[in-house]
Amino acid sequence: MIEAGQGAIVNVSSETSLRTSASDVAYTASKHAVNGLTKSVAVLYGPKGIRANAVAPGAVKMNIEAPFKSEWAQERLGPLMAIVPTFAEAKELAASITWLASSDASNVKGVILPVDGGWAAI
Repeated sequence: MIEAGQGAIVNVSSETSLRTSASDVAYTASKHAVNGLTKSVAVLYGPKGIRANAVAPGAVKMNIEAPFKSEWAQERLGPLMAIVPTFAEAKELAASITWLASSDASNVKGVILPVDGGWAAI
């Protein structure tokens, strides 16, 4: 990318990186790190024509089950489950990533884009 004088990097973070969450501590910390890496790359390599951004998805429909059955999870998350936005389809997340990688987003640099169906608004 440096030799070509252009390029686009799109990292995948999480809505957890925009606030705290009931996710485990290591996951939350790692997604905050992805955001820092994204912004640092944007600042350091932007002048060389390289754009770096990240998407921060909320819940995405896939084959991972998170039943939140523990007493602690019910206590902390139970009240929120009534207002949780819908789960995204993978193709919806892919569309955001494709846009950030495209020339249509040529002036978008160092952004952490919530693609979360409204989780960030809760």
